[in-house]
Amino acid sequence: MNAPDPGRPEDGTATSLRHALHATAGELAPPPYPAERVRRLGRRRVRTRRALVAVPAAVAAVVAAVAVALPQWPGGEVPSAADSAGGKAAENRVTPSLAPAQPPAPSARPWPAVRTVRAGEPVEIGRGQVLTLSADQVCHRDTTEPGGGVEDTCKSVSDGNQAAGSVSIQSSGALLRPLYIGPGRAARMTVEVDGEVLRAQVLTLEGSPGYAVGYAWGAGVPFDGPTPKVRVSDAGGELLAEFP
Repeated sequence: MNAPDPGRPEDGTATSLRHALHATAGELAPPPYPAERVRRLGRRRVRTRRALVAVPAAVAAVVAAVAVALPQWPGGEVPSAADSAGGKAAENRVTPSLAPAQPPAPSARPWPAVRTVRAGEPVEIGRGQVLTLSADQVCHRDTTEPGGGVEDTCKSVSDGNQAAGSVSIQSSGALLRPLYIGPGRAARMTVEVDGEVLRAQVLTLEGSPGYAVGYAWGAGVPFDGPTPKVRVSDAGGELLAEFP
């Protein structure tokens, strides 16, 4: 409140109001100064500033330590953690091999090697059957006759009944016997019966006997069945004769 003007007399109302306000103000006591609270707030602000300064320093120290620990790569570049993880994953990842679209074709089954025998030598060909070659004939013996008997069947290779450069076929049950007569060196014989192609084992004599005989085991030739097909070739695959 403004002090009274000394050059102007103070009226009674103003004087009474001034005394009342003075009396009321004299009864009011100021609150105590909160010194402890002020000090506590100050310490908190100091700690906050220190923490804000310490965190970047700690981060910088960790980054420096990681940079030192990681290996140095060519060019001075250090791979990131993502790059390292990706590299390990790539190393551990197994790349499946591509399977071929088709399996390789199996190699052709080798042909039976030609067997050279001596004239008059009995050659057991299995199932109790025996073949004997000589200069002028081929004989077949069946030792499975009832009562232990044998049956011999011979075919001449020199009587002219079979022309040179031809092949014939004889059958005894499941036994098939192609006979080639001619100047060629027979090395391969096949017999086809009902669509099944059998490779015969070729037998010949030493030197140039002028013929060769073969044998193969099949399902047999029915009496009223189709005629077997026979092909004879040399070692190079050149056809020498065929039947029919």
